[in-house]
Amino acid sequence: MPSAARAWHTMMSTFLEREGCETVGFEKGMWRVVIDSHWILLGAHINGFVIACANRTVLDAFRYRLLEAFEGTYEGP
Repeated sequence: MPSAARAWHTMMSTFLEREGCETVGFEKGMWRVVIDSHWILLGAHINGFVIACANRTVLDAFRYRLLEAFEGTYEGP
């Protein structure tokens, strides 16, 4: 049985791959994707992650798909 962190990483990786993301360099917890000519960068560690994008509309749409996939909620800034 995998640890909770390993299970989370596996599920998140599956979602990110469906979104067209690819890992960055040798690190399995760093991802990137280009959507509408805007980069989204993601850093994941254990059970948390940071998502960065210079375009708020692209970022919000990506976050919506992420939360929808995992039945998550957004509590605002």
